[in-house]
This record gives sequence, structure tokens and C-alpha cells, in this order.
Amino acid sequence: MKNTASKLEISKEPEIGLLPRAPSYSWIALVFLWLIFAMNATSREIMNRVMPAIVDEYELSANVVGQMVSLIMLSTGVLSIWGASWSDKKGLGWARKYSGVWIALAYTFFSVLTGVSPLTSAAVGFVIFQVIKNMFGGIGESIEVSTVAEWWPKERRGFALGAHHSAYPWGTLLSGLLISVILVNTDGNWRMPFLLVPLLIVPIYVAYWFFSTPKNFKKYEKNAINMNLTPTLDSVEVQENKKGAILESLKNPNILVGTLCALLGQAAFTGLNFWLSPYLAFVGNFDYAAAAAWSVIFTITGGLGQIFWGSISDTIGRKRTMLISFAWLTVALVLFQFSAQSILLLVCIQLFAGICTNAIFPVIFSLITDSAKSGYTGTAMGIAMTGMYIGGISPTALGFFINTGGGWDSQTGYITGLYFLASCMIVAFLLTLLFTRETVGNKRGKDWSLVSKKSCGIE
Repeated sequence: MKNTASKLEISKEPEIGLLPRAPSYSWIALVFLWLIFAMNATSREIMNRVMPAIVDEYELSANVVGQMVSLIMLSTGVLSIWGASWSDKKGLGWARKYSGVWIALAYTFFSVLTGVSPLTSAAVGFVIFQVIKNMFGGIGESIEVSTVAEWWPKERRGFALGAHHSAYPWGTLLSGLLISVILVNTDGNWRMPFLLVPLLIVPIYVAYWFFSTPKNFKKYEKNAINMNLTPTLDSVEVQENKKGAILESLKNPNILVGTLCALLGQAAFTGLNFWLSPYLAFVGNFDYAAAAAWSVIFTITGGLGQIFWGSISDTIGRKRTMLISFAWLTVALVLFQFSAQSILLLVCIQLFAGICTNAIFPVIFSLITDSAKSGYTGTAMGIAMTGMYIGGISPTALGFFINTGGGWDSQTGYITGLYFLASCMIVAFLLTLLFTRETVGNKRGKDWSLVSKKSCGIE
């Protein structure tokens, strides 16, 4: 079995801005997969967009809502390893559509069921459908990321994954506008977005199905080679079942530590989203609507950061980019304690933080897919997704800090929680520095680490 990391090289072609040269088929696949992931992410975000109406109907307390959201978030990673490993066995490259379509149908189906009034007349029905939907959504994200990596040359992988993941938040931002229109035109019926919005994936996936063929994939491979680039796969044939893929992937420090870093990154990202709006409302004395509106500014630079750092990591390396990002986020998180002092500070701090809040994930995914053995990309991504969404339970710790620090109106608990999130970034920085090896760039295999190149799949 060949190791994909052993062939990674930096193209000698010059890069121009944020749009590197790549086969046209890579770009077309990226557009389709961006739209598919945007719909996957939207299926999760509908709940957050209509939460006030859900709270009113079910008469839920804040504690119950927090526990409900944490459970739904955690469920996203429950089946990711199994589902991604199954996808590897069903087929790679163009053939991932055979597994991806079933998963997309599943998370779409359970999203739509959430909008069927008799099935969600009680809160427990709502939670059950959202948990099942998120389980399939986590598998879908693993498959979608793996597919992007396989449709793009190795030398452009960081850019591709960064651009792909800009669908969250930019894609969900666009769908959020559609959700608002539906709510306005249905007298605030929160079930209608669940019934209508997820169905947009049907024409998108049908179009992708007809595009994703062996013929087009071979054209992509040929064009990549003509551009002096390296196709990710040596073969596009459906793979035979592989035993031990999960255990073998976990033995690779880049995959294991990358997963832990994804967990810590998600803890910081989810924690900040939980922390900011209440801090502005109860400590900064913003009214509730203003607190909600001003707490999403970082999404502006969030998508840009994903594309920028993903692209930069193709040149300077994944490890170096991760170290910069974790150090950046440590500073940004500490600065958030000043965010309630003025609108100007709030905007500046959020824009500064947003440059890296989302960007760390595609860079970590690039490190992991660089390091995965041929045919194990989906499995490696499934492991990463499982770890990442475990990090989504960080609001539980923040709630504890806020309560013990004097409650919602006391700044003390918020600051403690903020330093807890910053400490997660310091731990991620140290793990990256000590236990990973560079996979691309001029420092590939030449960086200092406590683990060997061979253990990380670098020859």
C-alpha cells in the first residue's frame, strides 16, 4: 500500500493570489461540493436560526436548551469513523458519490421530518430527529472533505479544503437569509424551513452525480499531470474492503494529534459562540437583539481566513500554519474580555479573531489527509470529525465557570471561561509543535519533533 504523504511535493509553478492554477475539473467539483457542504451545514444551522420559536413552543428553560444543543452537537461525530471507513470501501474519487448520495439523502430526510408537525409535537421528537440527522451529517462532512481532497492535486489541497469549508459560514449565511424570508411569509412557522430548505440539495446532488464520472476524473488526472501537479489518487477503482484502517490511521501521530487539535479548536469555536452573546447582553448591557446581531461579525473574515490560510499552508506547510493560527487565536480569545467596552473594539476584535477561527479546520484536515494512506482518506477524516465534535461540549465547562463566578451578570466567570478557551489553544500549539511532522513545503520532514518522520508516513 502506497502512502500518499510520500509523494507530496510543492509545485514549481508560481502562485498568483488566492486562485492557484488547477485543472478545470477540480474547480467544477469544488463548486458542486461547496454547495453540497453548504446544504449539510445549513441542515444543522436551521435549529439555531429558529431557536427562539422552538423555546416558546416547548417552553424550554435555558439549562434544558444548553443540554439539548450539546447533545445534538455531540451526535455529529458519533458515526463519523464508521461511516467514513464504509465510504472508503465503497469507492474513492468520483466513486465516493455512491456512498455520499445515501448519506446526503439521510440527513436531508431527517431534516424534513423535523418539520412534520405531528412528529415533533413534543420536544423529544424534535431532539430525536435532529440527533439522527446530525449523525448522518457528520458522516457526510467526512465524505465531502475527502472527496474534495481527491478531486484536487496534492499541491493545491490546502487551498481546496479552505475554499470548500468557507461554505460554513458563508453558505449558511446565505441560507439564513432564505430561512428569514420563509419565516416572514409563514407567520413565523419554524417548521417550514425544515420542510423546504433541505430539499435544495436534491438538484445540486443530481447535477454532481452526472458530473462525477470515471471519464471526467481521468481528464482531471491527465490535466493535473500536464500542469506538473500530482493527482491525489493512483487509481479511481472501487477499493476492496480494508481491515484495520482505523487502528492503522490512529497509529499515525499526524492523524491522532491532528484530531486532538481539531477537538481543541472546536472547543474554542463552539465555546466562543456560546460565550459572546450572553457576555455582550449581561455584562456589556447590550439589548438582546443587538447582542445577537453584533456577535456574528467574525464570520466575515472567517471564510476569508479559511481560503487564505489553507492556500498559504500549501507553501509554508501545514504545521507552521497551525502553529501561527493557534498562537493567533490565543491572543484573540484573551482580547475578547474587552469586547463589551465599545462597538469599535467589538468589531475589531471579532474581525481579528475571525481570520483564524474557521481557518484552523481545513489546515488540520489537510495535514490529516496528507498523512493518510492511499484509500484511507475517508477513515482518517472520520476520526478527525469524531474528535472535533467531541470538542463541541465546551459550553458545559463555560456554563460551570459562569455559574461559579457569580452568574450571568458577573464578569468573573466569563473571564475564567475565556482563559480556559485560550488554554485549549496553547495545548493545541504544544501538541502540534512536539508531536506532528511537516507534510508539505520546504520544511517537509525537516522540522523538529519528538516523533519520527516514518511514524507520520513521511519518507
